[in-house]
Amino acid sequence: HYTNDSGRNDIITCKVAVDEKNIFFLAETQEALTPCTDNNWMLLLIDADQNHDTGWHGYDFLINKNIKDDKTTSVLHYGADAAWTEKAEVAYQAVGNQIELTIPREWLGLKGDTVTFDFHWCDNPQELKDPISLCTHGDSAPNRRFNYRCIWKR
Repeated sequence: HYTNDSGRNDIITCKVAVDEKNIFFLAETQEALTPCTDNNWMLLLIDADQNHDTGWHGYDFLINKNIKDDKTTSVLHYGADAAWTEKAEVAYQAVGNQIELTIPREWLGLKGDTVTFDFHWCDNPQELKDPISLCTHGDSAPNRRFNYRCIWKR
């Protein structure tokens, strides 16, 4: 029998909010979150330009790959050189079964009175080799290769 025990944080709710300066993300898990020191812990992928031909399989930004401490994490950008590079650091808060973070819209290139982007949460993919790796281990929200889409108009 094949057994996969890689699911540790079962993501049950994902929310996003936008204001004039920031984008706010919240993810909620079934049980209390595991420690932020775990490998590939609560990763947030963002497709800011909704162009699959740019970024890592369309994703331009990766949050939480390089966590600094229990309050600060990294914002990585996938550039034309086909590599993730650190763009900035942001504060995050993880309490109980929820994690929330705020990213300035300007950092993601999302300006103006209308903003549209896709995002995807995942926890504990064994590697970030391709989008299928988000589906074979850990948990992913939404499931498989799907994305959530945020459309905001002032």
